Amino acid sequence: MLNLTLVIALATCLGALVALRRGTLRARRDLTSLLATACELRHLADHDALTGLPNRRRFEQELARHLAHVRRYGPDGAALVLDLDGFKPVNDTFGHAAGDRLLARVARVLRRRLRETDVVARIGGDEFAILLPRVDRAGAAAVARSLAETVRAEALTADARGVTISIGVIAFDEHAPALPESVLAAADIAMYDAKAAGGDGWAFYTEARVTATRSGAASEAASATAHSPAFVVM
Repeated sequence: MLNLTLVIALATCLGALVALRRGTLRARRDLTSLLATACELRHLADHDALTGLPNRRRFEQELARHLAHVRRYGPDGAALVLDLDGFKPVNDTFGHAAGDRLLARVARVLRRRLRETDVVARIGGDEFAILLPRVDRAGAAAVARSLAETVRAEALTADARGVTISIGVIAFDEHAPALPESVLAAADIAMYDAKAAGGDGWAFYTEARVTATRSGAASEAASATAHSPAFVVM
């Protein structure tokens, strides 16, 4: 089923074509207005209204394109899933408006700290996703470290003391999933491992984590970290 917003955009474009055929000055003004509305609707269809970032739908499209590139040219890049630690107390204490301001502020921080070629999206609630092309595992770890430090410092200057982020990282190597939703699910598992280990850090997802469950206690996650050389919590 087509997205309702896209249906409206298509109908708007059809109306614009009708106006163009009329050829009158008023019709041309109507055309300009209709095209502007269509562009706005198109933007809303794949962007988050609060932060202005791409939404999950748009991110999965970008991720699919990158995965196609990886299949053709070989391993390249990484994906990150980020979740705020301590976000619920902000909402409960200061209200949802404060929570929204914090999300918008985190979005600005992420955009500021990333390259123009990187893709950052809000994929739901207090969860964000990032696509990092042309980085290796070490580069992805460096980005995760920088983002964790920056958000921690930013929270000290806002009504969000104690808010940090947990980050799951998956590198696009020969073991990476082939589908966008599978990539996000894998990064999500790694993110929960980082959160279970205390938060304010990051974890890598690897093939060794396929059989792991995300419901273990923090002590179990720590044990997995100590005994599995393929899994790293930072």
